Amino acid sequence: MGIVSRLQRILSPPQAEVPQPALPPRPAETELAQPPPERIDANESVETLPDQTAIDEPTEALPAPPEGPWLNLGCGMDVREGWVNVDLHDFHHPDIVADITNLKPLADNYAGYALAQDILEHVPRDCCSTALREWNRVLKPDGLLEVRVPDVIALARLLQEPDRQTPEAQDTLLQCMFGTQRYNGDFHYNGFTELSLTHALNDAGFEVLRIAHHDGWLFQAIGRKIEHRRPDPLLRVDNDEVFIDEAYRTILHREADPGGRAHYLEKLASGIPREAILATLRAANE
Repeated sequence: MGIVSRLQRILSPPQAEVPQPALPPRPAETELAQPPPERIDANESVETLPDQTAIDEPTEALPAPPEGPWLNLGCGMDVREGWVNVDLHDFHHPDIVADITNLKPLADNYAGYALAQDILEHVPRDCCSTALREWNRVLKPDGLLEVRVPDVIALARLLQEPDRQTPEAQDTLLQCMFGTQRYNGDFHYNGFTELSLTHALNDAGFEVLRIAHHDGWLFQAIGRKIEHRRPDPLLRVDNDEVFIDEAYRTILHREADPGGRAHYLEKLASGIPREAILATLRAANE
């Protein structure tokens, strides 16, 4: 899970080529992938919520993913045998230590299936598109992406329920919305509605095959890659100085003035992601 101060950095990948592990058994066509009981993450309190519904009963079969490695993105403690496990923190012992918004060790069209459970909400909103497009980049055509993210409307409704009007119940729900916030990366920067999640997946080149609910407050969605899309190439420029100069030329069609250049370099040094700088420049009335 990337933290703000590291999202705009390009992590040094392992020097060895990433091996393609033996593929695990495919999930049943009518089932969504499930985390093992020992999974530990920022949403671990979900099991403490009373009277929650299970995943909606699927009504249609899912297509099988294409052949290729299976990715477990932002795996945390949920390291899965036979998968390529990716996490920002080496203390989780993943196969690849990398920012999930910049999977530099992995080639285009590498994997058949990618799982991103309880991870996209830990990415700042400006970087959501980058993450989804990066996952698109490494998936093969027709590759499947499974994501699980908070449903903010469902959480708001739960907060209003009469039997949840105690400090303890409200605190549990607010933790689900904002994260446990106990270590770097354990914060929620984003939440979703069905409309915003569908739009984000479509914009990143995915066809939404299913959106279901888990525990009454989480979306569990399956998308299929129907178009190859990559993150903005400006985000992959080697250093911040060159990034600012190229952003000015590309977006504003001029050289960066000294004041503006210094201003944005200071923002980047403070941890503001590159995506936020690009959004600001694109909104500039020039």
